[in-house]
Amino acid sequence: MTQLLLSVILTLLLVGNCAGAEESLTSIMQRMQSAGPVSIDYQERRQLEFMAEPWQGSGTIYSLPPDLMIRQQLEPERLLMGIKGNAMLYFDPANSVRHQSEMDEENPLTLNIAVFKALTHADETLLQRLYHVDLLSRPQGWRMTLKPKQNGESGFKIVITGLPQQQASKVIIYQPDGDYSEMTLQKATTDDALQATMNRLYQELVGE
Repeated sequence: MTQLLLSVILTLLLVGNCAGAEESLTSIMQRMQSAGPVSIDYQERRQLEFMAEPWQGSGTIYSLPPDLMIRQQLEPERLLMGIKGNAMLYFDPANSVRHQSEMDEENPLTLNIAVFKALTHADETLLQRLYHVDLLSRPQGWRMTLKPKQNGESGFKIVITGLPQQQASKVIIYQPDGDYSEMTLQKATTDDALQATMNRLYQELVGE
């Protein structure tokens, strides 16, 4: 009976230690890592100074390591944004408008979208190249605060949070003018069939 009781106590202690284990940037990024295509559904809420009511939208983020990430906004209107290698892509189907530019560490647009490529590709190198990373680990969850390496005092920052031993569940992007965007991320799903979807979306992005 004594041995059984001791075994139960040790098991509870081990579980408690695992649940409260301190996070590191590497451990968080490893949980985001996937060898194949991944999709993450999201809900977005933007608080903009010139709008009386918050803007709301939704869509899906697709990732195909090592170099392709596509964000498809479905509501309130359909838009496509993506990164392929070092190229940033944008397509507005309703107005037949396309843009393509190179990632620029001083460009706010790069900072807004590159964070999702870094997270979905588990690209710790990209994350640390663009941002100063401040990680806080607590028993109730972890919080990562990112500020740009260039002009870090501008007021722009990104706060990413997640539950203990879990992937990122929320991303909040604060702009220098006080506007902010809050994205709630669903659990990532992996499916080989996603590659065909991503190929189609990429062709649409580049106009092929």
